[in-house]
Amino acid sequence: MLSSVFFVLMVVATLSFFAYNVCKIYLQLVAVGQGSEELRSDAPWQRLLAVITMGLGQKKMYKDFWPGLMHLVIFWGFFVVSLGTLDTIVGRIASGLSFARLLPADSYLLSFYFQSQDWGNFLVAVAVAVAIVRRLCFPPRRFQGLPASSRRDAYVVLGFIFSLVSTALLVLGFDSFVPGARSGEHLIFAPVMAEGISALFFSDVARSGELFAGVFWWLHIISLLAFMTYLPFSKHQHLIWVWPNIFFRSRRGSGRLRPMVFAEEAQSFGVGKAEDFTWKQLLDGIACVECGRCTAVCPATATGKPLDPRKIIYHLKESFHQALAETAADKRPPLIGSIVHQDELWSCTTCGACMEACPLEIEHIPAIIDMRRFLTMSEGQIPPELQTTLEKLEVQANPWGFNNETRADWAKGLGIKTLAEGEKPEYLFWVGCAGSFDRRYQEVSRSFAKILQKSGTSFAILGKEERCNGDVARRAGNEYLADMQIKENITTLQNYNVQKIVTACPHCFNTFKNEYPDFGFQPKVIHHSQFIAQLIADGKLPATAALPAAAEQSTGSVTFHDPCYLGRHNQEFDAPRAVLAKSTSQTLTEMPRKERNSFCCGAGGARMFMEETIGSRINVARTEEALATGAKTIATACPFCMTMMSDGVKACGKEGEVKVQDIAEIVAASL
Repeated sequence: MLSSVFFVLMVVATLSFFAYNVCKIYLQLVAVGQGSEELRSDAPWQRLLAVITMGLGQKKMYKDFWPGLMHLVIFWGFFVVSLGTLDTIVGRIASGLSFARLLPADSYLLSFYFQSQDWGNFLVAVAVAVAIVRRLCFPPRRFQGLPASSRRDAYVVLGFIFSLVSTALLVLGFDSFVPGARSGEHLIFAPVMAEGISALFFSDVARSGELFAGVFWWLHIISLLAFMTYLPFSKHQHLIWVWPNIFFRSRRGSGRLRPMVFAEEAQSFGVGKAEDFTWKQLLDGIACVECGRCTAVCPATATGKPLDPRKIIYHLKESFHQALAETAADKRPPLIGSIVHQDELWSCTTCGACMEACPLEIEHIPAIIDMRRFLTMSEGQIPPELQTTLEKLEVQANPWGFNNETRADWAKGLGIKTLAEGEKPEYLFWVGCAGSFDRRYQEVSRSFAKILQKSGTSFAILGKEERCNGDVARRAGNEYLADMQIKENITTLQNYNVQKIVTACPHCFNTFKNEYPDFGFQPKVIHHSQFIAQLIADGKLPATAALPAAAEQSTGSVTFHDPCYLGRHNQEFDAPRAVLAKSTSQTLTEMPRKERNSFCCGAGGARMFMEETIGSRINVARTEEALATGAKTIATACPFCMTMMSDGVKACGKEGEVKVQDIAEIVAASL
C-alpha cells in the first residue's frame, strides 16, 4: 500500500513539474517576444494536417533516407512503447485497468499488444544504438560545429531512451516467465525478443522472473520520470515544441517578408535585442534540435562563408536566455556583435534552402532580414557597395543608377506600346530593372516580347513609369525605401487598373505575388516560364522541338538551373522544363541538385550587388555542377541567375564552349 502511494506521489510530482516548466517557458516566450506579425491561427484544419504530415508523418526526414528511417523507428517506436509504459502506470495505480487484464486471455489481441511492445522496444533499442555509434564513429558533416553541451545533451537523451526501452524489454521478458503475471496463465504468445534477452542474462529465469520483473519495472519508471524532469531543459525539448511550431508556421510562403509598421515613437527598427523578435521567432529557437539539415544545404556555408543557419537559430535561443537572465536590455551585450556577427547576416542569399530542409518548419530568413533591418536602418552599418546600390535605387529607381527615363529604350523599333499611350491590354509586361538596363538581359526582354507578339497576346509596358519592385531594398534591410517603392508602384498600377502582370524576373514575380498583397494590391502574377508553357499548351505557339531552327541553335544537351525565387520559394518546377521539352531538340540533362533541392546561384538577398570576398564563389560552385553534366547550354529563367552563371562559365574557362540562355531566348530562336 505504501509503495503504491509513494508511486502515485512520484508520478503526480513529476507531471506537475513537467507541466509547470512547459507553461513557464511558453509564458516567457509571449512575455519577451513581440506579438506575431500575422495571423497564425487561420485555417486550423490545414494547420492540423501539416502537424500530422510533417510532425507525425516525418515528411521532410526522408530526404536523407537512412538517418530518416532511423529517426522514424525511434519516433514511432517510442510512441508504441509509451503505450506500454502508460499501461504499466495505470495498472499500478488502478489494478485491473491495464490492457493486459482487460483483453481476453491468450487472445490474438493480447498477443498483438505484447508483440507490438516486444518489437517496438527492440527496434528502438537497435536504432538508438546505431545513432550512438554513428555519432561517435561516423558523424556526418552537419554535426560539425555543434557546441560540446549540445553533443553531451544528445548522448544523455539517447541514453534515457535506451534505458527506457531496454528496461521495458526486460520487464516484458521476465513477466512472460511468471504464470499469471499478465493474463492469468502463462502466455502462449510470449514476447520473443524480450524473453530471449532476459534468458540470455539470467540462467534461472523462471525462478527469479517475478523478482527481476519488479526490479526492472522500477528502473523503467525511474528512467521515465527522470527523462520527463530533464526534457524541458534539454535541446530535445523539440519533442514538446515541434507541434506548436509546425501548427503556427507561416502559410504565406517562404518567399514573403513581413512589412514593417513605422511608429513615430520607435527608437529603433528591426531586431537589435531579444525583445524585438516575435514570440514565434523565439519559439523557433527553442524548438530547434540542432540537427544541421539547414547547414548541410546552405550555399554560404558550403563555400566557406561565416553563415551557419543552425547557429542563427541557436543565437535566437541564446538571446532569449539572456533576456531572461538580465531584466534590463542595456546590461546585456549587444545581440549583433556579441552573439551574431554581421558577416553571418550579410552572407545570406535568402535562397530558402534552410527552410525547405528543416523538418520542424523553422523560419530562418525572416530572422536574418529582421536583424539586417536593424543594421541598415538603426545602425547604418551596411557594406559600402550595397549602400551605393541603395542610393541609386532611391535616386533613379534602379540598382545600377541608370537614368530611369531610358527604361524603355530596349523596346525601340519593336512596336511595343506603353500604358501611357492609352493602351488597354490584357497583360502588363513588367520588364524589371535587369530586363530594362542590363545589356545581356535586354535580349531576354526582346525575345519574350517577340513571343508575346507571335502568340497574339495583348500586352503593354510601363516604360519610364516603372520602378524597382522593392526586392533589393527589402532584402538589404532598408524597409523604409522598399515601402516607398512598393507604394509608388501600387499607385501607378491602380491608376491604370492593372489586373494581370507577366514578368521574366522571379524576384519581381515573388514580390508581386507574395508581398504586394500586404500593401493592399493583389494582381494575378505570372512568370514568363508559366506563360510560355501555357501558350504552347493552348496551341498559340508551335511545338518547336522538331523544327530545324530549334535543332540548329546548338548541339549537345541542355541543363536547367532552378532559380530559388521561382522554384523553391514559389514551387514552380515543371513549367520551365515543359518549355524546354517543346522548344529544343537538345536532351535535358539534370544536375544532381535540382528543383526544391537546387543550389543557389549566389545573387539573391541583395548579394547580386555585394562583393563576395569570403570563401569561394557560390556561382562558380554551381557552374561547376552544371558543367559536370556535359551540357553545352545552361538554361535558366532569372536575370540574376543568368549573370551569375555567365560569370561562372567565364571563371571556369568555358566561355565560347558553353552558352547560358534564358528559356525565352531558346523559344524565340525556334519560332
